[in-house]
Amino acid sequence: MTDKPLQVRFGGLGGQGLVTLGAVLAAAGAKDGLNVSASQSYGSRARGGATRSDVILGREAVDFPHVIHPDILVVLAEEAYGLYGPDVKAGAVVLFDSFFVHQADMAGVRQAGLSATELAMNELNSKMAANFIMFGAFVGYTDAVSLKAVEAAVAEVVRERFQQVNLSAFNIGLKLGRERLPEELGPWR
Repeated sequence: MTDKPLQVRFGGLGGQGLVTLGAVLAAAGAKDGLNVSASQSYGSRARGGATRSDVILGREAVDFPHVIHPDILVVLAEEAYGLYGPDVKAGAVVLFDSFFVHQADMAGVRQAGLSATELAMNELNSKMAANFIMFGAFVGYTDAVSLKAVEAAVAEVVRERFQQVNLSAFNIGLKLGRERLPEELGPWR
């Protein structure tokens, strides 16, 4: 993690677990001793409407608590990709679930599609775990928070019956983030 705050947005549809991802990232950041700010926004229809969860992580105090122009956008639905994609800053990274999202041209933005939903169905027999595959890819690529902090945050935030499948999904994504994304996108920062 650099000294510059990291602005992260998780985008998708209500019911895809984006608020959970934001809560896990915020808790993991706090466990790693970072300053954290987190917020969520729901569409007019909570389940099925565009939803986002924003987190800012930094070594210094966070002086404005809302993400305006994300450094990284992790997106799980086409509607959210179209809605939140224009907000990313130049040089940002967009990670999207290629099962649901079709890549559009974004000048000055590095993008990578990951088959998170397909992997979740094939490897874990649960398409709902796609969110944690994307989260793992984000953490593997950026090293924004430690693995130990993520595991502790999952134990606090996620219901016990979903912890194991989510950690398994996270580890699938972590491997993608560490092995594939640096080759495809170049170094994080």
